[in-house]
Parts: sequence; structure tokens; C-alpha cells
Amino acid sequence: MSTGCFISTGRSLQEAVERVKLAESLGYGSVYVTHVAGRESLTVLSVYAQATSRIRIGTGVVPIYTRTPATMAQTAATIDELSGGRLTLGLGVSHRPVVEGWHGQRIDRPVAEMREYAGIVRAILRGEDPPAGEKWRTGFHLLGIETRPNLPIYIAALSPAMLRLAGEIADGVVLWLCNPRYIAEVVMPEVTAGRERAGLGLEGFDVVAAVPGAMTDDPGAAFGAMRRDLIPYFGLPFCPN
Repeated sequence: MSTGCFISTGRSLQEAVERVKLAESLGYGSVYVTHVAGRESLTVLSVYAQATSRIRIGTGVVPIYTRTPATMAQTAATIDELSGGRLTLGLGVSHRPVVEGWHGQRIDRPVAEMREYAGIVRAILRGEDPPAGEKWRTGFHLLGIETRPNLPIYIAALSPAMLRLAGEIADGVVLWLCNPRYIAEVVMPEVTAGRERAGLGLEGFDVVAAVPGAMTDDPGAAFGAMRRDLIPYFGLPFCPN
């Protein structure tokens, strides 16, 4: 087990960079950036990469409908090179208000579209011909840069179908606000089923059980801050109790 943290930029990019440097100095294994309406997550990771030397950096997560698979793979390869191989690319479907309201795209078949998108990105990073898709079609290949066949791809998942997909095709799954019971009774069985479908075991597969936390002598104030700031910011993607 490794301890990671989410450090988004908030109001100050420089203060966020200092928090990332602190996390690295304290021995955290990874730092993730959310992708909402503020500073662009993959650009922020480039800044984090240049300010650190050991800690893994990752998106937690970037919506697949915000850019083409070719652009996503090209950007990920560049940041992975910049960071010395420390990037984890977290991909997610997001929500209709974000995808349709902000980016003018459509979520039609989320699980099938994630499978197609991640497969194309993976092929490009490996230097292979991208598979033919229904929603995305590309003949893109990386040129003038080394391929990144070992770059981990994580998938954000809460539903059983997306959890199975993550287990089958990804290197890890990113959760959000899932309680231990849901992880034990839903997440792990579905991820395991996906791994078995791919002829794989759980060894090497990461589960990012993302939950907010605080070190405080005033729990009431901490819960109040979460209700006021965190939940509206992230949009209530809860797992069932």
C-alpha cells in the first residue's frame, strides 16, 4: 500500500507547487490533480513534474471527451518524458453537464466509449497502429519521441460495468468517496471479474480509494468545510452506502 494525495491548485498555483514539494519530502508516493474548470490538469502536472524528482504525478481524472485520443496520448507521452517516467494517466467519463454543457460533446455509451478511447491511447503510447473505432478514428503515431509502453492508465469507475472494464483494460481504478463496505462488496469483486476476463490477476493493479481527509481537533468544522466547498466543487459522485 502506498499513500498518495490530491493537490489541485485552488487559488494559487505557486502554493500548490509548495504543497507538492512538501508531499514529496514527507514520502508520499503519488500526487493527483483533478480536472474541473480551473487550471488545466495536464499543464499543471508539467509544473509539478519540474518541481519534483521522485513522487508520481497523475490526473485524477481528465475527461476523455475533452480531447481526442491522439492529443491525449501525445500530451501524456510528453509529460511522461518530462517527468522521467512518473506520469499516471487517469481517464474518466465525467458527467453530462461537463461533457455536454462545457465541451459540446455527447456521452452515448460510456463503457463502450471508454474501452475504445483507452484502447486507442494505449496503442499510440506503445507505438502500435491505433485500432479502428466508432466514435474516434485516427491514424496517429508518435514521431520524434520515444514510445511510452509502460505508462500506466487508470480508469475512474463507480458502477459495476465500468469497474469490470477498469479491471480488464487498465492498470488501476480511481474511486471517489467509496466507503469500505462498497469497496469490499462491489469494487473488488467487479475489478477481479474484469481482471479474470483479461486472464490477469490483481497483482500490480492499483485501487485509488480517494476520500477527503483532514488532521484537525475540530471534526465539525472539517465536515462543514467539506459540505461547503468540496462537495459542490466535485459534483456529488458518491458511491452507495
